[in-house]
Amino acid sequence: MPLPVAMIGCRTTEKSLDCCEYDLAVFGPAQDENRVIQIDGYFIEVVRFAGPVIRHAVDLNDMQVLVDNNKFMLSSAVKVITPKAYNRAIIAEGRKSLVSSLFCQQKMRWAKHPVESAMWLKLAAYDFMGGILAMTGSKAMPLHELDQVRQINEGKMAEGIEIALESIGIERATRPTILRSILAIKQLKRMDYDRELFAEKVRYLLERSMLADSYYYCGRVVAKNLLERKGTFYSQYAKLVQIALDLSADTQHLEKLQKGLLSATKKGLNN
Repeated sequence: MPLPVAMIGCRTTEKSLDCCEYDLAVFGPAQDENRVIQIDGYFIEVVRFAGPVIRHAVDLNDMQVLVDNNKFMLSSAVKVITPKAYNRAIIAEGRKSLVSSLFCQQKMRWAKHPVESAMWLKLAAYDFMGGILAMTGSKAMPLHELDQVRQINEGKMAEGIEIALESIGIERATRPTILRSILAIKQLKRMDYDRELFAEKVRYLLERSMLADSYYYCGRVVAKNLLERKGTFYSQYAKLVQIALDLSADTQHLEKLQKGLLSATKKGLNN
């Protein structure tokens, strides 16, 4: 019996670029791993899902069913993931990201090494951005995230978004800086199944001089990678982390940014 399969991600929206992969959600054994394959020059990412479909309401919203099973599992799920169910799930995800930002900011204050301190601030800023996007009803899509942020009707969160972007260092987005970061990122991702897909996306953005988007995307990818590492990694490979994230050494300025980000994060959680 074939496993249920649906297309998800940016290819089901109007935001996709030519470099974007086709994300295929496959429902099967939890032990199966995600992978990326290439067919006729197109990247296809196979993403495994297990458990009740409603548990993945955010990822599966707007999915396009390609193959269903004899119980019409996915066809039924389309009806279950209502706008109300999605809104409840995306708000919960947003709050989770904002809380994660608070934890990262706390780790910044505890950090004994300047590089690690700067790293935690940047990771906190990315969590903040993802959280704000979710709180406004949008699932963050790494390659398109900066563009998604540009579309936000900022309102009360305008100052927080500005502080987060400054913490990320978006004004430092130059081609030499990005190329230097990429070399370090390739080291961080050398064992990752999607490393070639990452390289293709960055190449695409750089060829079109989308420097801010490329810089933001590189940082977002590194942030996810580093959050999965153990504590000793950050100090052991401090130089690699510094280059990959293009970290600033201006401790006094970073502390000022953290205070502003802390205020904005708390405001986001109270909205």
